[in-house]
Amino acid sequence: MLKIIRDRFFKEDEIEATPVSEVDKPALDFLSDRAIVDYRSFCNHGSETDEPLTLQGFSGNARAAMENDNPVFTFSGNTGVYQVRFKLPRSFHGNGLHLRFRLSDWEKLNYIGVGYTFEGTYRHVKIVNAARGQWVDFTIGHNDLAFGIQNDWDAPPACDIEEIKLYFKGQPKAEGSTMEIERLTCWHESEAPTAWLTEDFAREPLSEALSDSLYAYMEKCFKDVPNQANDYLHKGVCPLYGNIGLDWNWQQTLPAELDAVGTYRFSWHSLHPAIILMLHARHEGSVAPLFPAREFISNWLERSYFNADEDRKFAWYDHGTAERLLAFLLIWDIGVRQQFEHRFMVRLRSAIFKHAQLLASEMFYASHQASRYHNHAWFQDMALLATSLAMPDFPCSERWQTLALSRLTDQLDTLIVRDNGYAVFVENSIGYHQGVQRLIAFAGELAQQSSHDTTIPTVAEELLKFSDFLRYPDNRAPAQGDTFRRANPDLETVRNSKNYPATSATILPTAGYAIIKGNHAQTAFMLTMFATSLCKTHKHQDNLSFTLFMDGIEWLIDPSFYSHEYVKPIQSFLRGAYSHNNPVIGDVPYSIEPGHAQLSGDVIENSFSLNGSHDAFEDTLIKRSITGYLDRLQLEISDEIHATLKDKPMFSLFHCGDGTQVTKTQEGVEIRHPASSYRITIASNCPCTIVTGWNDDQLVKGISGVGFMQQIDTSMVAFEMKNAEKAQFTLTAHHN
Repeated sequence: MLKIIRDRFFKEDEIEATPVSEVDKPALDFLSDRAIVDYRSFCNHGSETDEPLTLQGFSGNARAAMENDNPVFTFSGNTGVYQVRFKLPRSFHGNGLHLRFRLSDWEKLNYIGVGYTFEGTYRHVKIVNAARGQWVDFTIGHNDLAFGIQNDWDAPPACDIEEIKLYFKGQPKAEGSTMEIERLTCWHESEAPTAWLTEDFAREPLSEALSDSLYAYMEKCFKDVPNQANDYLHKGVCPLYGNIGLDWNWQQTLPAELDAVGTYRFSWHSLHPAIILMLHARHEGSVAPLFPAREFISNWLERSYFNADEDRKFAWYDHGTAERLLAFLLIWDIGVRQQFEHRFMVRLRSAIFKHAQLLASEMFYASHQASRYHNHAWFQDMALLATSLAMPDFPCSERWQTLALSRLTDQLDTLIVRDNGYAVFVENSIGYHQGVQRLIAFAGELAQQSSHDTTIPTVAEELLKFSDFLRYPDNRAPAQGDTFRRANPDLETVRNSKNYPATSATILPTAGYAIIKGNHAQTAFMLTMFATSLCKTHKHQDNLSFTLFMDGIEWLIDPSFYSHEYVKPIQSFLRGAYSHNNPVIGDVPYSIEPGHAQLSGDVIENSFSLNGSHDAFEDTLIKRSITGYLDRLQLEISDEIHATLKDKPMFSLFHCGDGTQVTKTQEGVEIRHPASSYRITIASNCPCTIVTGWNDDQLVKGISGVGFMQQIDTSMVAFEMKNAEKAQFTLTAHHN
């Protein structure tokens, strides 16, 4: 009855709230991004205003104990769902929660629900990729983007919080999995934006160093800015990432084909059109492209930020949100310098703050990915770090900066293999390696501007060193994993290769790469073998596959990929085992989970040997050895398939580069290219079939991707192993 009387006679907007800074409570750093009216905090390691955190108020289906003066909860068994509830000694009228916790590892943890019960309803958000073994400060408020995204944009008023509830869905380790809690806090923040965000704020441009770093990074991401920008300015063609242009009827609000491909929607909501136009304005020294750039951003804010966008997945995709924040920082700098009007700037500043607050949230971190450790999380950390430098007047900027650098360092420790002077991205794709290399180089520049000590610039140098090493002499690279492939050149543009100044055989068994750089007569050749098995992200079914480059031509190729619509026929085939240069067995499941492939090798004077194996095919062991020389192209290849089922189709496949002509010989096949004075022969003890182009009825097909949603016919040579366990091949280069 008292609650009813209060709610009826004392509306929220009629209460003269006194901010916590004006009452006798210390400011809490983890709430520095909020205008706090009041809070109640339970902690045994804090100040005198904290109430004790004891086991008395907790309940649930976990064993509880006090360790180091913190409650620790141990989850075990096969229940599948677990709860920890904390009943407040007395209710608190608030609109937000804070939890400082540390998780141990789980066998599988789908998510943690963090929230409270109100009138029989569990108001909460889900953390899908919570950190393990690290202290996490997690805050969630009714007016946060993180709360809105998961609660259909509902922003309920402050209410009486009586019980905090944590909900776990997953499978603990056999020995038990734990959660340690150091602090629980309920708080009440003003529903109006904080004064420092919207009132009398300083209009400061970005520092020259930050501006230069942002534009330099963007220039590496968008390769054809002048053409894309001019196509929009003069023809109305919407520019998107990947050199894509969508026709856009002037009578339509959105391009007609925007929904056709997820990548289009990602690029649109990342505000790539605006970024391209801002880059063009900087290149040309012209303000004309800034008008449509601002219009793109203003329209997006109106349609997708201040109103709920129907395309919730891509409007609030983890990677895209980070890229969009960078676009906001660029237009902020332009707005300051061009003296944009107050209304636009305050709306933009509010969006910058809310986006950064979302990126800092544990709920949103790599939230669309299967794992916390993913390159999309790097984009989030980089954008958060850039925002902390761009907006130093935000009271939370230093905390965001520290958080971004600590998370990014943790990502690098997990996702980068540093071996033999090289740093290799573990996500099975040289294209993504090059992408994150640019990102880490950019993050290294930001870290240096923040004056924090960090190893990020060193890692960036080692990533670049590997990128440069994994390049053919004509500057192309194998299209390993989710990497777009560059087609072979034609007769007029081929760059015939001279000898390497020094030959080399580099084997990185931990990363799963072998790179052979040798000379044959007067031309260089490069052989690359893959057994990457540290992570399944961007992984293709390509264990023990190899590529071969010589005389300006990629003779044996990785087929690239087409788009991220993985279940569609072309995309699925290009990621599958039947499109790569490897032994295959038909109708057997193939796992891309980590740990299935191994690669080792030896180098003795001018000869090398590579030995690999994998058990990615179910109940099957595949072995491959390749021996050769650094002073001539002559390879001996031995393939073995050890399978429990002998009646399955078995092949050893050789995917020939585009533009090559493949003919049968008595011993095997001969491969020629009109731009090369060499030919390649493959002799074998197995019969072979040559397949060119796509045929729905054939298991083996001959196509390659050559860019986003682009393909080209190629020839695939399928050597049939039948029931034999072992196949032998001799690959030799000959001068015509």
